[in-house]
Amino acid sequence: MKMKKIISLLMAVALTAGLSAGCGKHSDKEGEKDGNVSAKGRYVEQEIALPEGAGEAVGIINQENELKLYTQNESGYHIYSYQNETWADLGDVVWMTDARDRLGLPIEHIYLGKDGGIYGMAIPASEDVPYGQHILKDAGDGTAQDCTPGPCLEVNEEGWTELIVDMAVMENGTMILASMDGMVQFYKDEKKVSEIPQPVPVLSDHQNVMGISDQSIAIFGKNRKSIDFYDIENLEKTKDVEVKQELEESMLVPAEDGIWYLVNSKGIQRITEQGSIVETVMDGTGVLMSMDSAYLISFLCGNDNEFYGLYSISGGGERLMCYQYDENVKAVRDETLSIYGLKENQTVSQAIYVFQNMHPEVKVDYHTAKGSEDTPASEAIRTLNAELLNKGGADVLILDGLPITSYMEKGILMDLSDLADRLSQKGVLMNVVGNTAVLSEKIYAIPARVSLPVIFGEDAKADACQNPDAFHSYLEKNPTERLFGTTTHDLAGMTLFNTFYEDLMNEQGGLDEEKLAQFLDDWMKLCEIQNTGVIEEEFSSGVWNQMNTRFSSGMGLRNDPVMIEEINGLISTMVPYTLARDSAKMPESLKQYYIPQVIAGINASSKQQDLAAEFIECLFDEDVQKADNSDGFPVLKSALSYMAEYVETSEAQNLSISTGARNPETGEDVQIGAMYPVRDEVEGLIQMIEGLNVPFMMDDMVANTVLMEMENCYSKKQSVEETAKAICQKVDTYLAE
Repeated sequence: MKMKKIISLLMAVALTAGLSAGCGKHSDKEGEKDGNVSAKGRYVEQEIALPEGAGEAVGIINQENELKLYTQNESGYHIYSYQNETWADLGDVVWMTDARDRLGLPIEHIYLGKDGGIYGMAIPASEDVPYGQHILKDAGDGTAQDCTPGPCLEVNEEGWTELIVDMAVMENGTMILASMDGMVQFYKDEKKVSEIPQPVPVLSDHQNVMGISDQSIAIFGKNRKSIDFYDIENLEKTKDVEVKQELEESMLVPAEDGIWYLVNSKGIQRITEQGSIVETVMDGTGVLMSMDSAYLISFLCGNDNEFYGLYSISGGGERLMCYQYDENVKAVRDETLSIYGLKENQTVSQAIYVFQNMHPEVKVDYHTAKGSEDTPASEAIRTLNAELLNKGGADVLILDGLPITSYMEKGILMDLSDLADRLSQKGVLMNVVGNTAVLSEKIYAIPARVSLPVIFGEDAKADACQNPDAFHSYLEKNPTERLFGTTTHDLAGMTLFNTFYEDLMNEQGGLDEEKLAQFLDDWMKLCEIQNTGVIEEEFSSGVWNQMNTRFSSGMGLRNDPVMIEEINGLISTMVPYTLARDSAKMPESLKQYYIPQVIAGINASSKQQDLAAEFIECLFDEDVQKADNSDGFPVLKSALSYMAEYVETSEAQNLSISTGARNPETGEDVQIGAMYPVRDEVEGLIQMIEGLNVPFMMDDMVANTVLMEMENCYSKKQSVEETAKAICQKVDTYLAE
């Protein structure tokens, strides 16, 4: 189980001397503990406002003991210095502007070499030039020099040059380049002089995988959970340090005397080249680095125990944050608010950030179950249920995948009707809030997001997906005609089961065995018609478990007579709306279903109910709601309206995605290019969301049971009747617990 904890500092950390820009009150004194006086001193986050009108921030460096900020706008590139909490405009960076305007190479990332030089990394602006990163520097006369090693500019079969994801420069001018294939190579005077033989893991075309100090080069290990250190003189490996965490979204920052800082969503952690225990300097909970919507561009450490992080924010803009030790802040916070969910969620993390700014005196513990492969979801749910029944558990419960109805009936959840009224007055959709978790006209949980299944395609086939009887009738009338396009038994089976879930239930809330057996029999017939056995020869395991949705009827290979697909945010609409245009049928709501997401409730046994209610309100903060985290659409009306405005912005209109796959039946490669829906389509989607009134709610235990037994049925280990009986018995037993 993954846990985020606040660990107090026992002493201030000695950092590399040099940078001393200042970001407010600071002290290098230790927190003191005297009698009943609480120990004081911990790191806090403060924002430094960027220079007004500076344009887009490209990066920050520590140059000549000053914090330097590089920016760009239409007129070119500019540099600013930050001293004594004030920005000074140092003028234009002429060579960077020359790289953009003359060479067609707009610099996107900057690096300070150990040789004292400033280097830029750029991708050609013109599609007529082979795609790949170029490295540039000041030629000394105000022009830019392309100093990319010649071998890296060779064009491969795809028409690309070398994809360089990270770089560093040694004091003697040797370039260290990490490429997309994971190789780390050393170039001196255009020639490769060495390389790291074991590739490092690379997941994107720009990724921090290494750092350089005066004595060492640090590179992420190939297992993504260790750091390898190399001597800077002979390039021999000296040590590998296990950090026991995924490193693909981390940054390595050198300090002095073999000390390094590892920065990621967990916070700032101190490690040494000797492999001593990893020490948490600042926990990431509730600060910007923990948010998926904030991408870390640059991170520096300076003297006076300060750190500086420049972030790119999803949706536009950059933010510069300072992390500084404050001796006057209590090391251990007065109060604690605990939050629990089955899996980590970005909307929750963003709300924690908002809440933490409102309540810096409160420690937030955000615990999740699905952070460990050693703890199955079923075991985590049983453990949680036992805690809750014994008046324990977290203050705030994120109820996605949990048995909400049972929790309401057993008095585990607090009545949130008054909170729901306040949220309604702020513009939260009552068609969602008032239908999700209601018992005896009281509201016990409130979703902060909604996903929805949509359906589009041929009318007759869409009608067959409305209920089990219509599905059965369709198969009788069309015994050889496919309902879906290319699909698998589990995609078709679970999507249809979820579509018909309400129809298959009995009055007690369990499943009707006779209806379920008929559905399973019809599903098995559909699998034969769809030729799923042949299609699945391409896959080593089931497809459904790789999905993060509850509705996905097929692979979307442009051969779907009808398609059911769950959309969970604006970016997720791109491909479905493109496919819908192909069918000349725009997406419609499937049975008025909506899927409540980020469903927040308060433990009735909590002693922090007021703070818990304040946190839930933070889930509906407008900035939190506007973020597209792929965990559902906003339920705040102003954030929904913003979607229609956003798709008309230049940022949205310049964004496209491309997806492709090989049809396992025909061998044909299918490529789909997609962009955001146009404003009229988004406004239609908003109207659809505002009219949804049927919550689809199935906890994970039920879904996992159904899938497991359907697999036994499909593999002929048991009959449809035996499968229906097994599912009903297991579901009834679980619900009774």
